[in-house]
Amino acid sequence: MSYLNPLHPPLPSSIHSSYTTLANACSTHQPPFSQSMLPSHRRLPQTLSSKMTASRRSSPCPAITFDLYGAPSRGLGVPMCELLSRSGGALERMLVGASDVVGAQMSGSLGFRRVNLKILWPGYEHLDRTHLLDLYTPAGPLTRGQLAVQVAHAFSRFIDELQGYPPAQHGAAWRFDNGGISYNRLILSGLWNICNDTWLAEVIVDFR
Repeated sequence: MSYLNPLHPPLPSSIHSSYTTLANACSTHQPPFSQSMLPSHRRLPQTLSSKMTASRRSSPCPAITFDLYGAPSRGLGVPMCELLSRSGGALERMLVGASDVVGAQMSGSLGFRRVNLKILWPGYEHLDRTHLLDLYTPAGPLTRGQLAVQVAHAFSRFIDELQGYPPAQHGAAWRFDNGGISYNRLILSGLWNICNDTWLAEVIVDFR
């Protein structure tokens, strides 16, 4: 199966990135959107409900980004399957800022020890899947590399849970079963703080 090689990333064609419905959610805290993506790559469309942001009690934390060393531009992300298959040492050589401590930053002024990763997938929004992310380990606050691995595991579980569930009609192109999207096609680009302890992942899907 074809996907972005983290050791030898191909140069993408010079086209503008596709629009994402997250673009106006947290304008001063959004991750950098790459202005050049492979033609086969599409950003996962996610629609925020008013209920998600209505109860905000604090300012959003800055976005957490995930980039490969040697990538032609920021915002192209890291294949999730690579995050789960690489050792900690390999991740530090592959992921920009892998050892940066981000757990304390994400806990924010409210001091969260855990936050919720909400996964909104076209055609499956009604299932409302949320996964807990631990911001602290016995050794201290979470690093960027450790966070990326947690998010990759959450999406792996999410896809496993939905196998056999047909999506709603509007999400037919984003289905997981019957030859649809597989986990190896998912690329993690960033995380958004949308409301207090709730975060969304910025995901790119490779449709090759």
